[in-house]
Amino acid sequence: MYILGIETSADDTCAAVLKDDSIQSNIISSQIDLHKEWGGIVPNLAKRAHQERIYPVVAQALKRAFHLKKSSDPHTLIKQGLKKIDVIGVTQGPGLSPALGAGIDAAKDLSETYSIPLVAVNHIEGHLLSPFLKNSKGNPKTDIKFPALVLTASGGHTKTVLLKKIGDYQSIAHTLDDASGEALDKAAKLIGLSYPGGPIIERLAKDGNENFLDLPRPLFHSKSLDYSFSGLKTAFYYQVKDWNEEKISKNLPHLAATFQNAVFDTLLKQFKKALKTHSPKSILATGGVMANKDLRSRLRALAKKHSLPIFFPPKQELNTDNAAMIAIVAFHKAKKKEFINPKDLDRSPRLSL
Repeated sequence: MYILGIETSADDTCAAVLKDDSIQSNIISSQIDLHKEWGGIVPNLAKRAHQERIYPVVAQALKRAFHLKKSSDPHTLIKQGLKKIDVIGVTQGPGLSPALGAGIDAAKDLSETYSIPLVAVNHIEGHLLSPFLKNSKGNPKTDIKFPALVLTASGGHTKTVLLKKIGDYQSIAHTLDDASGEALDKAAKLIGLSYPGGPIIERLAKDGNENFLDLPRPLFHSKSLDYSFSGLKTAFYYQVKDWNEEKISKNLPHLAATFQNAVFDTLLKQFKKALKTHSPKSILATGGVMANKDLRSRLRALAKKHSLPIFFPPKQELNTDNAAMIAIVAFHKAKKKEFINPKDLDRSPRLSL
């Protein structure tokens, strides 16, 4: 089965082609430069950029997957490539409403024009299944045992999910306020760093003292498995708000290391509680925050301590938003004939798992 995946939930315009669960192409058109001057995603700017880019990105994904060479015109390539596509999967939500609409409109158009079955996909489920993705040769040969406990963390969400089997999920914990990636971005902005802040904080933190400031670890002493980062961000703000530019600049590595360490401590402490409560057979770690090498290392150590195998998406680019993860969900839903009439599909910005 060949699946075309489309993802436009935030600021990346994405299209991918899978053969079952194996990636044939995965195209990501980033909008970082467009939003950088605003310090975050501007929804209507994102929508316009998605509308301008979506068909060329789909064309590129089809061209790369099927080695199409006859034309450089996007619509010609789409017409050629879609002859081989069995299913189209598109992100329905959660995400930014204007951005979601751009991808959904394109998917509905292609589904109706070329009579291809359509599947609506939950963005979070895409992240959950990203460790199951394989390259074009069918590697890696993962053996993920169920139930698996998933920590998924990004700029838009932070959740712990018990994955009983593909398609059967139990939400164990979620953030009560900011997502972990959102907290990192906001902290970066407070100390004058550009968007997106997470990767910049990671780079600076390598040379910093992670105990430079005394920051709280929300919910550490609570029985709750949920996450909270708003109080941590507020505490950070009050400690640096009266610093002048020179003092902040001089201490950037220490500030970055301290805040990043507090976020990761919070993630790991809460996830440890969930491990003890639910006794899974595997650990999965997904979402954009998992691109951070320090966090990955700490999670591997945690998994080793609990004698559990841990699985990340097989490539770094599959941690952040991408259409391959949307396509693998569509693959599994299509096997169960969970199609949707294009006329019935609408965006759902607050879609739950």
